[in-house]
Amino acid sequence: MRRLFNEISTFLLGRKCYAVIVGERGSDRYDICSQIHFTKESAAAHRHRIEETRTYVYIATVTFRWKRK
Repeated sequence: MRRLFNEISTFLLGRKCYAVIVGERGSDRYDICSQIHFTKESAAAHRHRIEETRTYVYIATVTFRWKRK
């Protein structure tokens, strides 16, 4: 029953996607990463890779719906 509900909601609303927002260290500039993730785990793994760099700082993960046509 849950899978049926998920399939119907995906058809009507679109697929749930995640995007990571980062900021440059030492500036007020914020950007969205060029990768769109389709699973929360993939977005979390990308977040951990960003936190290891010295150039960027993690700001937030944005969730949105994407409907292909």
